[in-house]
Amino acid sequence: MTQDEILYHYTSIAGLNGIINSRNVWASDCRVLNDRRELVHAIELFLCRFKGDRHKILSLALHWYSFSQAHCVFSLSQSPKVLSQWRAYGDDGRGAAIGFARRFIAGNKALPTRRLVDCVYHNHESFIDSVTKTNEKDIEALAAMYVEAGGAVNSFWELIGHNPEPLARIYAELLRVKNPAFEEEQEVRLVLSIPTRKVQTRVTNGLIIPYVEHSVVGSTPFPRTVLKRRTVFCPEQQLYVAS
Repeated sequence: MTQDEILYHYTSIAGLNGIINSRNVWASDCRVLNDRRELVHAIELFLCRFKGDRHKILSLALHWYSFSQAHCVFSLSQSPKVLSQWRAYGDDGRGAAIGFARRFIAGNKALPTRRLVDCVYHNHESFIDSVTKTNEKDIEALAAMYVEAGGAVNSFWELIGHNPEPLARIYAELLRVKNPAFEEEQEVRLVLSIPTRKVQTRVTNGLIIPYVEHSVVGSTPFPRTVLKRRTVFCPEQQLYVAS
């Protein structure tokens, strides 16, 4: 993995045109992803590593964060050649696989609540063990907030609202857990955690989908810098957008 790596987002021609014209992409609420159980499974694996007060604190924190914040995902792939992605999202080959330079996907301004993560398809137990170890300081920070709140749940949640970074880092790691049946997708996720009041909705296939708009470029020239040469593939239309 390098910052110059190209990651691909499968979409329709209408979607491609919208991204180019608006300079934005849409990240959808993780609760409307194909397999909602992945996140539930990851949270359960994480919480079972703790007992007593620590389990209670993290459970309360994750519960609040799950409902007070929208955790939206913009999905990409490490490959432009995944047949299932073309069928499901690329209009059965008539759409496009847009290649974004990894370094620009999160936007110009680095934020703890905006993270690009590679999905993990195997050895979930070992992965969660590593998350627990890597995020020890974040776990301690949440425990300190609970103590500062005197054990009052509403006060604890208010403190998290003022300092969401520790929980945002943990949550983004948990969203990396993916069903091994989807390994061929080679998914990389941009995770955006935002207050629910900032979420918009759209209707897709008769369903109301919460989402948030995200600028992948900010003030960066687009598509010249963000979309590398010959990285927008439209196989059925034999179209390539070059910078």
